[in-house]
Order: sequence, then C-alpha cells, then structure tokens
Amino acid sequence: MKRIKWGVLLAIFLIATTPAFAGWAPAIVQDSLQKLYPKVDMNAVAWSQDQGYYVANFNYNELNVKAFFNNQGQCMMAETDIGTLDDVPSAIYNSFSMSDFASYSVQDVTLVDFPKWQPIYVILVGQPNLEGTIQLFYNPYGQLLRQRSTVGLDDILGPSTFL
Repeated sequence: MKRIKWGVLLAIFLIATTPAFAGWAPAIVQDSLQKLYPKVDMNAVAWSQDQGYYVANFNYNELNVKAFFNNQGQCMMAETDIGTLDDVPSAIYNSFSMSDFASYSVQDVTLVDFPKWQPIYVILVGQPNLEGTIQLFYNPYGQLLRQRSTVGLDDILGPSTFL
C-alpha cells in the first residue's frame, strides 16, 4: 500500500514539474529567443511544444514568426509567415509564375530559416473544389526543390517536414 501511495505521489510530482505544458519554456530557451530577436516582447510570446521542440509564436516586424528550439536552447528553424508572393525574391516569383501551378490560388507563403542551411520558401497553393493543397518548396534562387500534397497531413509545415 505504501508503494502505491509513493508511486502516486511521484507521478503527481513528475506531472507537475514536466515542462511539456503550453505557455512555458526553460530560461535557456527564452534567453536564446531574446538574443535572436532582441526586439520581441517576451510577454507577448506564446509557447508550445511540437515534436519535442519548444515553439515560440510571436510577432516580429509585423510578421508572425514561429521559432523552434531544442532543449539546449538552440534555434533549429524559424518559420516567418510572409503571406503573399510580393515579398519573395524575384527568382522565386518568376519560377512560380512560369510553373504548372501559376494558375493555382496562392493561399500562403512562408519563409523557413535554418541556422546551417539555406532558407526555403514554401508556397501553399490550391484550387477551388479540390481537397487539400500543395506545398511548393523553393530555394532563394528560384529552384523548385520539391512539392507535396497536404492531404492527410496533421502538421503541414512543422519540424518533421525539415528536421
């Protein structure tokens, strides 16, 4: 009976001290965010977790940013929602305009930055009356790296896509 009591108490303690709850990140992660984005209002950051990463969701320079950090406080990737094709490099704009997807409706454009790789621009396109959307992954020079359908995907642009 004593073992069960101690087991229950230990379980409650572990649940209460686990950093997996939304709205929280360790100091090392928060410090790293502050160094990367010095103008961010830390009180306006929404924290969550996604596939083992701490995710900071915040506005920076009037754009929505999601930064993914590991347990050591290293930023593994950051997604900036730029929304339209107006702010992509001209090489990407031209490449997309001449592609088979030029007639599709652009639903979103996201810039994904990595500490050790080149950035990737992801253009989300769709067509009326068709299920799902298609993601087009471009490098900064306008080369289409890959495309994929989002049908059946839970996390259409998260850590498992890149890391």
